[in-house]
Amino acid sequence: MSDELIIGLIGAGKWGKNYINTLKKYKEVSLKIIACRNLKEKRNLVKDYKVTDNWHDITLSSEIDGIIIATPPKTHFEIASEAIKNGKPVIIEKPLTLNLRDAKSLLELSKKNKVIVKVNHVYLYHPLYRLLKKQIHKETNLKSIYSIGGNYGPFRKDVSPLWDWGPHDLSMCLDILGEYPTKIKAKTIKKDFINGIESSNLKIFLDFKNEKYAEINIGNLMEKKTRIFRLNYENNSYIFDPINYKDIKEKNSLKTNHVNQDKKNIDINSGNNPLEILIDEFVKDISSKSFNMKDLNLAINVINLLEKIDNLLKDE
Repeated sequence: MSDELIIGLIGAGKWGKNYINTLKKYKEVSLKIIACRNLKEKRNLVKDYKVTDNWHDITLSSEIDGIIIATPPKTHFEIASEAIKNGKPVIIEKPLTLNLRDAKSLLELSKKNKVIVKVNHVYLYHPLYRLLKKQIHKETNLKSIYSIGGNYGPFRKDVSPLWDWGPHDLSMCLDILGEYPTKIKAKTIKKDFINGIESSNLKIFLDFKNEKYAEINIGNLMEKKTRIFRLNYENNSYIFDPINYKDIKEKNSLKTNHVNQDKKNIDINSGNNPLEILIDEFVKDISSKSFNMKDLNLAINVINLLEKIDNLLKDE
């Protein structure tokens, strides 16, 4: 591998463009080739990048040091499998796959080939979420988690609201608690068909050991974009709400509220956006040739939960 890290991007939709814009900030990383089938997007990209409509050109390339997969979820497994078999570290957009069987197959491939796989559960890389984790480091006796995440839309034909919004809240819950729930319940709160696409708001309950629990509210039929993740302890709560606050909000048992202005503990840099933090860590992993299964194991547990919740909702 040369001093310059060579990255290939597969998919140039909304998130693909986010990666393109983010990678422009890196002097030590070069985005050399993009796989894109959209003719309009290709015309815009060919001025600055090598563009192909065949993603195999990237997964099989001997020049590529790492691959970002920003394609529809149904394609993740096939693309990631070939990339991993060819020794390419990957970032995959959430959800990792659309079923647990495929997710476990990627896990086995990753182990066999010693290839790192990172999944863009984007809020795990948010600087305020990193600050939240530092602020609760000395806290004990977490009682419960309450989260709500959704919007009016998007209305996708290829992935349900559960699989679209669920990975965010579930990944944060599992990351904070460091364990898998002992009991799962789920129900549909609201359902509608928008442009012929089934849409819904959902409520999910997760029970954990020592009487801890999480209530998760997600969906694409909410009035506006909402992202609240609240950790409730014995005498106070910490609230991650990146839409409305620029810091972590703390609420104590006396009902007084304040926003913690201490910036010293923010991981990396408060100015970094989540994708920058994700790419920073990806680049460091590749450069140091480290192999860590933490991200992928978390993603496997998220897919396991999504599949179980999906089955519960089908039985309503």
